[in-house]
Amino acid sequence: MLFNSSVGIEISDYEINIVYLKGSFKGMHLAAESGCQIDRGKSRHDRQSDTVNFINGFFREEKISAADIFIGIPGDYSMMREIEFPVAVKENLRTTLAYEIEKYIPVSADDLYFDYQIISENKAEEKLKLLLVAVKKKIFERYLKVAELIDNGVSGIEIVPAAKVNYFLYHHGSFQEPAMLVYSRNHGYDVMIIKNCSMVYSKSFTVSGVSADNLAFESEQLLRLRDIFFPDDEAVALVLYGISDSDDRVQPLTKEFQQVIRGSAHAAPRSVKNIPAFGLALKGMQNIPVQMNLMPVHLRKKPNKAGIYLMFVLAGLLVLAGAAWAGSHLMIQRQILKNLDTELARLRTKASAVEAIQVETEQAKRDIAYFRSLRPGNTYVIQVAEELSNIIPADAWLTELKLVENKMSLYGTAESASGLISLLEESSLFEDVEFISAIRKSRDGKEVFRIGCRVHSRK
Repeated sequence: MLFNSSVGIEISDYEINIVYLKGSFKGMHLAAESGCQIDRGKSRHDRQSDTVNFINGFFREEKISAADIFIGIPGDYSMMREIEFPVAVKENLRTTLAYEIEKYIPVSADDLYFDYQIISENKAEEKLKLLLVAVKKKIFERYLKVAELIDNGVSGIEIVPAAKVNYFLYHHGSFQEPAMLVYSRNHGYDVMIIKNCSMVYSKSFTVSGVSADNLAFESEQLLRLRDIFFPDDEAVALVLYGISDSDDRVQPLTKEFQQVIRGSAHAAPRSVKNIPAFGLALKGMQNIPVQMNLMPVHLRKKPNKAGIYLMFVLAGLLVLAGAAWAGSHLMIQRQILKNLDTELARLRTKASAVEAIQVETEQAKRDIAYFRSLRPGNTYVIQVAEELSNIIPADAWLTELKLVENKMSLYGTAESASGLISLLEESSLFEDVEFISAIRKSRDGKEVFRIGCRVHSRK
């Protein structure tokens, strides 16, 4: 799980191994691992005190405050049974087991802590199989006492064989073949039977007369267990942890098993002895195949949700950032549209003025064309108007012009109206120029005139 952290602690009688896993954007990684030997000469109480001090010291050294913590206890202390029940009791399995556990384990139910996991379900036959694991209270409460003294609280306690299977399946998630997992340890070894990615059995063996450095296993025991659990299945894999490649007993087993896997080739943890602690820590990081927790529910630390909360916070910030970006983008788009509308309105105003000029130009063109089309006396009116504009002085104004065939009458005002007669007579376009009424004065002192003439006919 993103940003989660988890600690796995394997506690045996004389040894402690710890693995600390952390999650990040890049995935899960091994943050720290450690271990220590417990003095065998000390009393149980002193060993317990040393265990707690070492664990709390590891937390302080690594500055661990919000991790999920899981403790693993030796498989030697557990009793395990594969049981079949009708599917009808699935909803009340724990209650049913509490009533009937003494049928399968010869110890009073009041003297046991137990848990179970469904390993298969046959809907056609309406039956299910489960693995029942139980530990005597007298033994288990020693570990509960350790859990109470750990500063950060403990999320669960399970048997170490389950953690070993989870470690193997973590590295071989798609492994579907039946398998026997052998983990060699000080003075013995553990064997786990795996079917359909579930642990269905585990047994611990102690080998007398071997030292801690001489990790041993007995081939005969492995073959006997294989024949019990896989009598008709030839496709059985053998997984070996902590067993040297040079061990003489490995070579004959390659002929007895379809596949032999050297599990110690995995990169993490750095030491094979920390594999159980790594498998325990996986419980707080992801969904694992073997789910066992012998610790009573009311004593478990509530799951660490810091990673979930952080993920929600980051998701919220992402949403806010997205909303802010979308809002700013929308505002920018609106401002752009507003600017475009303003520019469009300005251009429309200019376009209207241009259109008005175009209308006036077209009208002027039509007027000019009209004038050009007029030819009284074979002389175009436009020529008459051009000639008049050239000879009429600036101090004279025409207020009316009449042109009927080739007869033209001019009406207007001038500083000196008599001078207009000679100007018109000098033009080759006009003839018979004369006043057709007496000159009179206007209110502003100018002479008001009416002149008549004929326009020369031109071809």
